[in-house]
Amino acid sequence: MINDNSQVAASASPRLSVIISCYNYEAFLGAAIDSVLSQGVPVELIVVDNGSTDGSRSVLLRYANAIIPVLLDSNRGQGGGLNAGYERASGDLVLFLDADDFLLPGAVRSILDNHRTDVGVYHYRMRYADEEGKLSGLHPPAELPLAEGDISHQLRFNGRYITTVTSGLVFSREALQRVMPIPEAEFQMGADGYLVATVPLHAASASFDAEVSAYRLHARQFTRARRDFGRRSRWRMEHDLQRYEAIRSHAGRLGLPVSDRLGDRDLDHLQERLVSLTFDPAAHPVPGDSLSELRRLARAIDTPGMSMRAQIAQRVWWEAITRLPSGLRKTLLLWKIDPPSRPTWLKSVARALRNRMGVAFR
Repeated sequence: MINDNSQVAASASPRLSVIISCYNYEAFLGAAIDSVLSQGVPVELIVVDNGSTDGSRSVLLRYANAIIPVLLDSNRGQGGGLNAGYERASGDLVLFLDADDFLLPGAVRSILDNHRTDVGVYHYRMRYADEEGKLSGLHPPAELPLAEGDISHQLRFNGRYITTVTSGLVFSREALQRVMPIPEAEFQMGADGYLVATVPLHAASASFDAEVSAYRLHARQFTRARRDFGRRSRWRMEHDLQRYEAIRSHAGRLGLPVSDRLGDRDLDHLQERLVSLTFDPAAHPVPGDSLSELRRLARAIDTPGMSMRAQIAQRVWWEAITRLPSGLRKTLLLWKIDPPSRPTWLKSVARALRNRMGVAFR
């Protein structure tokens, strides 16, 4: 359980372990490794080849003298790859860097300077990057407040909080020891979802607007490669259920209560239910779901830390999207969940909304 009286002073000379787990990302792996080795600060770099069938292992072996290589005989999924790397890590801090992402200059120095003895997970902004590595906007957008402090209650009663993805997260070794290993069968993909669902139950969070890594967007990404939006939303819903189960398990160990309706209090989960119900109603897995029920549930959710204007805008969105005709609703949801599909004029509208209302169209 989080101790509110924890000391916040940084310990002397913390060490950082960076763990890269790669499966068939030959095209990006070298850039990820180079981005760590070029930091100018000593780092323990562990690179796991998760049974790749392309040339990833050859890329990894070119760096054998500068890294700790871990070669798996078969693909154990993302959770298994992170577990294998963590078993070799010895740093006070651990960053799991996706093989298609990369660190930005000065990232390691910032991470080490921000070390605090009471923090279990650090949330950092990221820059988007295209397939060639050209940087663009922020993830999450600047108007969304990242998690800070003791967020255990929010996690146990809302099922989610505002955070980032794998390459923007840093964990203390002490906190990871309380939740590792990652359950490999349940988290073959989206293993960061397990970590952000469990670590904050045991330790405090800290957030920083500093950008430490690039989140590369490309056609081969697991969730972006799926154009079947109904099926994709059902996978995300199932992933949420696995996260909720992890929350219940770890909260139970700590003797902490958990809402029995996490999925009804998680706005992102409600959006996945809306997408599933819109694009593939016949396969929708939640009995009794309806547009009016999703609208009612969304209306009742308050997002801690979000401005009142942004919360009002969220409610207006849900009121509107759940009342539109099916065809128009599909179009708007498509633009929301698949940014490349958005027309140019919409980008200008979204930018204006962000500036005036603090709303992230993401």
